[in-house]
Amino acid sequence: MKHSIAVERLYECRPIIKKIARHPWENRVTFNPACALVTDRDEMAAIVLKLPFSAATKKALRRQPALSFLLYRAQGERTGALDHSRSSLGLAVLSPKLELLARHKEPVLLPEKDYENLGVEDGRITKIGRRYVLVYTAYSSATPNNKIRIALASSTDFVTWEKHGLLKGDFNNINNKNGIIFERKIGRKFVMLHRPMEGKDAMAIHWAESDGIHKAWESRGVLMKPIGNQSFVDTWIGGGAPPLKLPDGRYLILYHIGNRKVGGSKEYDLGIAIGDPAAKDFIVKRMEPLMRPETAAETTGDPTLGVNNVLFVCGAYFYKGDLYFPYAGADSVVLGGKIPRSELEKFIAN
Repeated sequence: MKHSIAVERLYECRPIIKKIARHPWENRVTFNPACALVTDRDEMAAIVLKLPFSAATKKALRRQPALSFLLYRAQGERTGALDHSRSSLGLAVLSPKLELLARHKEPVLLPEKDYENLGVEDGRITKIGRRYVLVYTAYSSATPNNKIRIALASSTDFVTWEKHGLLKGDFNNINNKNGIIFERKIGRKFVMLHRPMEGKDAMAIHWAESDGIHKAWESRGVLMKPIGNQSFVDTWIGGGAPPLKLPDGRYLILYHIGNRKVGGSKEYDLGIAIGDPAAKDFIVKRMEPLMRPETAAETTGDPTLGVNNVLFVCGAYFYKGDLYFPYAGADSVVLGGKIPRSELEKFIAN
């Protein structure tokens, strides 16, 4: 689709979350943030009460019109107690316009279980009932090759998470990632996006259905295939943020586009699409790239753990009609993006 959307890189593309040298678990890179916006005042107050911050910080948080909770992926150094080169998830609290307000000094999810012993990675948050459900990539050691699968956790306060283990279903018998649950049922079923890394139509966005998030998921096959790009020798796609429901009942979908260049280097871009549950093929509109790496924070990563030329999104929300999304730059820092209401309306209408 020939159309351009004006995306605002917030705060002159300065990182809103970056490594902290004195924290061994996050003193290398911070990236791939999941997010959830809380607007209900009573719920905000209950969550703030449980946050591990000072009384003064909690008081300031309660004055906000809404709060954005980020669970970001972090990697650090090996210590005598733990190997922090394995990814864990940290917690930050931001204003709805993605201004950093507070940040937990400790990770809220560590790779403690056998099925995730090499890393807890790339979470996505969906609110189901009264709980926030986190779907994440569980990276584990295995023979002859390590395994990459989709796991589940849930919380009511973003600090204390109950792990529910690997998702049930055949799609978790192969390497699979980018699990994302829709915020509402479709046709009386919970629906999930995922991206198999092997098998038929690998490295494309697939979808699965279940009668309950803790029950078995049945894959329904490919939903979106990558579109070839003559500038690259190979292209693949994967889900980004949990789809956001539009007023007309359709869904706005952000996703990532991986590209391999001649010589083997990669570039990760962002794409945007609209899904219609009433349409035969569901995806009724898509545009890519929405964004490509341009700024220094997006094109140059940490020399040890980062990757150059990467944009990656794991969460987004609407606030006062605008779309806000924290995103990772070069697998190293968290940045902020915004699509104004006027730009969204043009894309949705055309």
